[in-house]
Amino acid sequence: MHTLRKYLSWSFAFTSFVCLQVTFSIGLRPIREQATFRFLYLLTPALFTAFSFVFAAAWWGVFKEKSSAWVWGIAASMINIAVALAPVVVPPHSIWNGFLLILALGVAGLIAFSRRPEPMNAASQEHRAVPGDGTSKLLNNAVQFISLLVMVGGYSWWLSWLNVKGIPLAHQSWYPTLVAVIIGLALVTLHEMGHAAIGLVLGMKLRAFVVGPFQWRIQDGRWHFQFRPKEILVPGGATGIVPTVTNFPRWAHLSMIAAGPFANALTGAVALWAAMSAEPSSPIQAGGFLALFGVWSLAMCALNLIPFRTNINYSDGAQIYQLLSNGPWGDFHRAVALVGASLVSPLRPRDYDIAALLRAASRINDGKRGMLLRLYAFSYFLDQGKFTEAGSALGEAALIYNQSPSDISAELLTPFVFGSAYILRDSSGARQWWTHLEAKKPTRFNGDYWLASSALHWIEGNFQDANEAWEKANALAQGPLKAGAYEFDRYCCSLLRHALYDSPVVK
Repeated sequence: MHTLRKYLSWSFAFTSFVCLQVTFSIGLRPIREQATFRFLYLLTPALFTAFSFVFAAAWWGVFKEKSSAWVWGIAASMINIAVALAPVVVPPHSIWNGFLLILALGVAGLIAFSRRPEPMNAASQEHRAVPGDGTSKLLNNAVQFISLLVMVGGYSWWLSWLNVKGIPLAHQSWYPTLVAVIIGLALVTLHEMGHAAIGLVLGMKLRAFVVGPFQWRIQDGRWHFQFRPKEILVPGGATGIVPTVTNFPRWAHLSMIAAGPFANALTGAVALWAAMSAEPSSPIQAGGFLALFGVWSLAMCALNLIPFRTNINYSDGAQIYQLLSNGPWGDFHRAVALVGASLVSPLRPRDYDIAALLRAASRINDGKRGMLLRLYAFSYFLDQGKFTEAGSALGEAALIYNQSPSDISAELLTPFVFGSAYILRDSSGARQWWTHLEAKKPTRFNGDYWLASSALHWIEGNFQDANEAWEKANALAQGPLKAGAYEFDRYCCSLLRHALYDSPVVK
């Protein structure tokens, strides 16, 4: 919801600007009509001024993370809904003559601001610029607004181009809105397909593919599909494609990242050339929307090459900069790639590039990334049988979590439970981490969950419960999952099995 509110806040900022523009344009016109009309003529600027204030307050509240943001957000969303449904009241009384995109933004706003947001200090920390990552705080905060301006500017150019070309636009307001959403999803699809295609050619393996609400991911060794309707309004994308060897060349990684913007540049240039060359009545024009596809595609390419960060995701431009700089962030991407590789290849945590991982950890000392680097090191040392080093890495991860908490999933808390119990022999610490895990209300009860549960019961002396949880973890680990991450799970099960039978419990 935090991300959705951020995107909506920039639409509020843009709408506030439009309302002010309407106020000034009306106010500068001479008034010569009768008294009744003059009254309405003066009322309109006042109304749009009030609208502008509400939208500006909603934007500022979200931007500065004020407690009043949800009130102004609901007010701005209600205005959007009222404006969108005005044609239902005004003849010919049809919702299809309304502004469906504005209606969708209003409904999304009511959902996003339906509850008072919790303090977003952690989210803000993840959103800030980190020294050496090639981004700036100002650009990170403003990139949604810049994207909105660029896309609206492209849309305005397209309307002018249609007029010059003499291509009529459909009268139903819902039709351009629907096609614009489809074009947005098509652009994201082509962008992510560019990443995936080049990655596969270079020998990488696909583990996730996300286009707006359509999301495919490998979980527990199998592909799973999810449909998330709220992502339609913010059609982002992601491609999880990873190397299958530890010495994967940097140029190949760079080629995979650059392939996404290149796909948009290529398809956009071809589409614009075809639209400019074809006759207005040609079916190639696709009703004029081919030109809109082209200009938005080129804009998407340019925006993705700008180095910025939204929440915990870096743009392609930022990742390219980080890899070329050969600094800690290049090491970070290398470490993350090998972790992902363990889910789809024989690579195990013991095969991680620990030198690159530790170099990155020495510079990235807080936030979710800093915590993850320590958890990756914990897995590496545990898989190597270096339990002292594993305990130290886990302690550093716990310190970062407590000092700069992040909105992490319940699944990421399972190593803290297992490590506190098996490595550190700390029953109270394991119980505390389990409490944090349960507070996240986990929905995936996979092998890691049951392994953590077994370790907790073991260190607390509940051997029957520990054995029951271990049986569930072992059954899940013994499935037809040959990837390295699942071999590591089987290894952890064997460690705990020996502890259950052979080692005394130390509280």
